Amino acid sequence: MGVLFASGSLAPAQQHYLLQARQMQAMSFAVHIPLVAFAIAFPVLVLFVEGLWLRTGDSLYLTLARRWSRIMVALFAVGVITGTVLSFEMGLLWPNFTGTFGSVFGLGFAIEGFSFFVEAIFIGIYVYGWGRLSPRLHLLTGVPIVITGFTGSWMVISVNAWMNHPSGFRLQANGKVVDVNPWKALFANSYLWHELIHMYIAGYIVTGSCSPASTRSAASGDIGAATSAPRWRFRSRSRRSRRPCRFSSATGRRVTSPPPSPQSSRRSRACPRRRAARPSTSAAG
Repeated sequence: MGVLFASGSLAPAQQHYLLQARQMQAMSFAVHIPLVAFAIAFPVLVLFVEGLWLRTGDSLYLTLARRWSRIMVALFAVGVITGTVLSFEMGLLWPNFTGTFGSVFGLGFAIEGFSFFVEAIFIGIYVYGWGRLSPRLHLLTGVPIVITGFTGSWMVISVNAWMNHPSGFRLQANGKVVDVNPWKALFANSYLWHELIHMYIAGYIVTGSCSPASTRSAASGDIGAATSAPRWRFRSRSRRSRRPCRFSSATGRRVTSPPPSPQSSRRSRACPRRRAARPSTSAAG
């Protein structure tokens, strides 16, 4: 990097509004990166739950998969907006950098853009295919979403690794980039693989931690967040012991208990365990 600054190609000290550009880019990344974590892992969890429905026939997994697919679409839509802002900022805030080194890392953004469009197509097919496609075919339409989500994030991480460790080109004294090898710059970079592994582990931890924590639905969330599973299970036990009916209704679990008596009130009919602790007025009289 010392060679880059010595050649004057970046010239950070002479760029107008440098601090403001850094602040705007940092704020955009802070908004976008949580959505990236969900884009990496959430489609895998949705397909996993749908696969459980195909294997067991339990309608609870079907309900969970359909609800999560709506959340997946909403997060994807917001991620499109924030990602578009970032793509414009790369050219507007850092024009000298993009113009000088665009031939080196531009391949990564080109593949990422192709992956994005394929992902958008199959997300639409997946969401609107509920009830219109056969169950197995519908599950297969979600596979390209997982693959393109991986390739798109892989390309962006490779560009970030190149920024941390520039390679695959030669910089002349006048600041011109020559002998460009984008494949070597992006995929033979020693910084790529540990950044990729770190990002994917973080993505699954974030997604698994934000997944519903009920006993049955946590089976999918805990797979994506093995480190956070004990914490969620402890919390779910404590919540079920304190507010069993509210917890069950919030997470979609079915309360299996004897049917309420005709004398019980409406509130106790919704909460069988509380009915045992609070007898009806007729029984108390």
